[in-house]
Amino acid sequence: MLTKIYGIYQKEVAAIPFACREGCAACCTQSVTITTVEGRAITAFLAGQERKLPPLPDLGERARPIMTTNELAADCLAGRESEPEAESPWIYEPCVFLRNERCTVYPVRPFGCRSFGSTRSCLDQGIAEVPEWLVTLNSVVNQLLEDLDRKGFWGNMNDVLAYLDKLAGGRRPEPGKARLLPTRQVPGFLVPPGEERMVNRFLEELVRSGGLPRDFMGCK
Repeated sequence: MLTKIYGIYQKEVAAIPFACREGCAACCTQSVTITTVEGRAITAFLAGQERKLPPLPDLGERARPIMTTNELAADCLAGRESEPEAESPWIYEPCVFLRNERCTVYPVRPFGCRSFGSTRSCLDQGIAEVPEWLVTLNSVVNQLLEDLDRKGFWGNMNDVLAYLDKLAGGRRPEPGKARLLPTRQVPGFLVPPGEERMVNRFLEELVRSGGLPRDFMGCK
């Protein structure tokens, strides 16, 4: 399902004139959050190349997310105020998979990386600029990935990969101590007025491709 979601997402954003090019790694930091299913895609890719995980810096409590994307969405849809700093903190250290300004796991890079982009150079502007509808689509995809990794976990990429590595080694680490949060089902999508058609088109294409079950709650 990951491959189908990534492929259809790429078609949706193909017309955006991104300034991002190979060798531009300003956004390749250790701030990326992933699901365990995305983490398993990375470890399987490394195993297929007979590569091991690189050293994973322990970022400590600063890497612990407070709420998952779907928990935050549930609060917003219910009119509840979320905790301050509900979004994951930004960590600027270079990604552990970055070598010579290039990603060494590019084919299986998680959605957090795929959704980073800017129509102007981040190095020149200091900030990323994207169309507003893309922010909505990115949020929807993050919600879907969390939902599709049911009974899985979500957190900083370093923490997720360290957790999976311990599981593979026969240990049973506690997700809470590993700073991971359990994934949640989609409570509904956060879609501003005027962007419903774009989101519905994306979801319907996923259903047609088999990337989502036909009874998925978002496809009404």
